[in-house]
Amino acid sequence: MGNDFSADEREIDPRIDLAVRRTELAMDRTLLAWIRTALALMGAGIAFDKGAQFMHQARMSAGTALVQSSHVAGLGLTGVSTLLLVLVTLNHMTSMRDFARMKDHAPRRVTPVVIAAVLVILLGGAVLTILFLTNG
Repeated sequence: MGNDFSADEREIDPRIDLAVRRTELAMDRTLLAWIRTALALMGAGIAFDKGAQFMHQARMSAGTALVQSSHVAGLGLTGVSTLLLVLVTLNHMTSMRDFARMKDHAPRRVTPVVIAAVLVILLGGAVLTILFLTNG
């Protein structure tokens, strides 16, 4: 899938090479920002779930609870943040692959930022499972 450029046109201009590198780094920083947001939403989901559980137990002991409290909001925040990070990571990998194709280079398979995203996705899945099982 090569372009029809002569050898002179294929010569790399250092300014263009630096611009390409800046764009790649900007894409990585964007994914890192999404990872930070997902971690914050997961933390908020855990805090909300445990706070609602604590308030429900206090109402039960006081005899003012009408129904069994649900933890849908905590599970929802954690699940949505994990799903969102999965989608953003897939989008990042697709963008990086398309960008590498434009440069006529093979895309990097695994980058540190993708590894971090996958680890946070696994953490989100584990937290979601723990929240679901403990409040089942």
